[in-house]
Amino acid sequence: MTFGLNKGNNYSAEDITFDETGNVSYTLLTDGAAAARVSLHVKGIHNVMNSLAAIACAMSAGMDMDQILAGLSSFGGTHRRFEYKGKIGNVSIIDDYAHHPSEIRATLAAADQYPHDELWLVFQPHTYTRTLAFLHDFADALAPADHIILADIYAAREPDTGKVSSGDIADLLKEAGSDTYYFHSFQEIEQFLLDHAKGHDMIITMGAGNVVTIGEDLLS
Repeated sequence: MTFGLNKGNNYSAEDITFDETGNVSYTLLTDGAAAARVSLHVKGIHNVMNSLAAIACAMSAGMDMDQILAGLSSFGGTHRRFEYKGKIGNVSIIDDYAHHPSEIRATLAAADQYPHDELWLVFQPHTYTRTLAFLHDFADALAPADHIILADIYAAREPDTGKVSSGDIADLLKEAGSDTYYFHSFQEIEQFLLDHAKGHDMIITMGAGNVVTIGEDLLS
């Protein structure tokens, strides 16, 4: 049994649309024929794929379509996956656990469908070895954001060998023409955001470390 965006799959999707908050809906095709309209309360094309996988599994397990549609509609996402944290004025604050280039790209693609003026992306790399291994990929994945703010690497279990820092990502982004900043403390980042985010801008805090506290501090 197969699923995907290609109509040749057993389960696929067409007529994909996004509502005013970026949530996605689509027409479910089973073996190429329209079967139902699926409305999700999560964002991003990657969640269309996730839901198609869930539908395929649920149908295999014998659930009926009404049960499946109700379950998908009631699902509001998981903790730290494009999680709406609140607003400061009209500036929305979102948090996301993305810490790999492919996850960053998926999150930024979802952000494109969320109404906002400019995007301020605060990224905290996770571990020195991953940062070094994906250095250029990180810069490429982060580049679509209007403004990128780098926090220091979250070491987790690793010692700092001095081979890489968030400044290396910042340098690559600046060389490519991105509006990029690098601060060593969360306090500096928070003050910078308070001074510069405006209107209907969106702030995304991103990473597998403790970067989530930046948005929480701003809201408190």
